[in-house]
Amino acid sequence: MISVIVPIFNNAEYLPRCIESICGQTYRDLEILLIDDGSTDGCYEICNEYKKNDSRIVVIHRQNGGAVSARKTGMAYAKGEYIAFADGDDWMEPDMLECLFSALIREKTDIAMCGRFEDTGGSHKEVYQGIPAGRYDKKALIEEVYPNMIVNGAFFEWGLFPGLWDKLFRRECLEKFLLAVDERITMGDDAACTYPCMLNADSVYILDKCLYHYRQSRASTVKQKPDVRMERQRYRILYRTVSELFKKYRTVYDLTEQWKEYMLFLMVPRADALLEGVEGLDYLFPFPKVKKGSRIIIYGMGTYGQRLYKYIEQTGICTITALADRNYAELKKQGLSVEAPDKIAGYKFDAIVIASSFAKARSAIYRELAEKYGYERVHAMDEKLVKSKTVMEAFGLI
Repeated sequence: MISVIVPIFNNAEYLPRCIESICGQTYRDLEILLIDDGSTDGCYEICNEYKKNDSRIVVIHRQNGGAVSARKTGMAYAKGEYIAFADGDDWMEPDMLECLFSALIREKTDIAMCGRFEDTGGSHKEVYQGIPAGRYDKKALIEEVYPNMIVNGAFFEWGLFPGLWDKLFRRECLEKFLLAVDERITMGDDAACTYPCMLNADSVYILDKCLYHYRQSRASTVKQKPDVRMERQRYRILYRTVSELFKKYRTVYDLTEQWKEYMLFLMVPRADALLEGVEGLDYLFPFPKVKKGSRIIIYGMGTYGQRLYKYIEQTGICTITALADRNYAELKKQGLSVEAPDKIAGYKFDAIVIASSFAKARSAIYRELAEKYGYERVHAMDEKLVKSKTVMEAFGLI
């Protein structure tokens, strides 16, 4: 009944837990498609070992072509009426597929989805969909879901998360959109399928449960040297192809402006890979009340924090006194000199800048730090500056 497609590339360290979590699902009528996308670290051998003990497993080994192409390969082999996904370094709660399938069948919907755990080292943060749980028919989708489906009010807050892996799809609802995703896209590829699929769906059901574990142990981007021309081309393709799909559904709901904000959310933290001469672009430091030459602490060293770090290092606009993040232990393993938040008090600084792309997290961090160190010394990004015409034009969104 359900085909689970797992694109796999060089994640042998985490792959056994992923496979075991799928094989151990309480819902048993599964086909498990392990798509080894040219791994060189032993993933193929791991897949074959599990295949020996579970007849539901199908292992496909292919030359590396990227996650989009791997999912398409899985779809070509899949026999199930319903399609689910997992990434090779993540894992599922034992009853995830049973819960999703029961909801989809009971509520007679095209898609069922759940919340997720964001796992970093030993911490497990529950993250729910930004739209309230329940069943939405087409009328409710148009009135209550689509207006906040991608951007839920603030920059940036999710409505429905774009991941494929926290959802169960009726095959006929999903297939044409999955196959339409351009294989050159490497970032935002889930969204390129999920949101058009949602626009086409007649009904969806959102569970008030977190059932998927999304591992946040991505490699540090600080030392990477991207190919600017290639990266710009990938984002251009993502923006253009999905915009064209959305045009076809404008009579249902126009997602154009939400899509631009989503693209901005992806692109601003990756400005180094997308724009030439970043050191001359003042808007990439969206903290207008921080004086040039200030001694600053960057709070938050995810993708956006690492981009900000590189920008400040390149421009010398300020002096970085320290880097801080709650996940400092994991980030240190990646080679970053990051301190625990409670160490901030030991440094001399003029300002703390909060490097978070997410509105809720940014607001919570701002209140916490401002109460401790003073409102005049703590700064969150200026959203109006980030979403200004100048920035939109720089990234080719207008």
